[in-house]
Amino acid sequence: MLPEQYLNEVQIEISKGNCEAFGGPDRADDNFSSVQKAINYAMTSFFTTGGIRGGKKKLDRFYPRSYNMGIKRDVWIELGGFSQMRFGEDIDFSLRLFKAGYNIKLFPKAWVFHKRRVDLKKFYRQVYNFGIARIDLEIRHPKSMKLVHTLPALFTLSTIGLLVLGFISPITWIPLIIYSLIIAIDSSIKNRSLIVGVISIVTSYVQLYGYGLGFLDSFWKRVILKGESFTAFQKTFYK
Repeated sequence: MLPEQYLNEVQIEISKGNCEAFGGPDRADDNFSSVQKAINYAMTSFFTTGGIRGGKKKLDRFYPRSYNMGIKRDVWIELGGFSQMRFGEDIDFSLRLFKAGYNIKLFPKAWVFHKRRVDLKKFYRQVYNFGIARIDLEIRHPKSMKLVHTLPALFTLSTIGLLVLGFISPITWIPLIIYSLIIAIDSSIKNRSLIVGVISIVTSYVQLYGYGLGFLDSFWKRVILKGESFTAFQKTFYK
């Protein structure tokens, strides 16, 4: 959903010239539910996604995503638009933009209200497929994967290990407790709501585990077993 100033901010940035494509950040509207606000936090926070979706602090180059993206018509036609990927087609297009040498800019003030999934089950299905798509993108665009893209998988494996070891020595749960507190405090401040902050602990773990498990699933099937591209939850993803 576009806030009132969106098109004006886009106009200002485009008038500066030297831009064939752009992208912008996203945020939650005040009327979103607490769960939707917590999901938005999980997808945009530096502590969960490394700020790669349009934040000022980020661990990787900014790639426009289709929820907030603009491309010159002739460039879109020249590159053939989106591919037939079920997930990750916008990142695939952004990678092709960079490879073709086009100038891509982040318009930090041209943000949108991005209403994502409405419950944790649907959110998990979505991010699981995002993890699968990351391996597909690496196969299509070798060396496009950065450390930040592997962190959810590493987080998933390490936290499972810490949880298991915790039954032997509870002290190993301390890093998870500290991380959860950081999420709760940061989200509570940004959303001005302790309730959203607490829910953000859950959505952050869902985001990291969902993406991480999808990543590991795809790595095993596509890289180790040399299988074909696939997606999960195809029949029930939107229900």
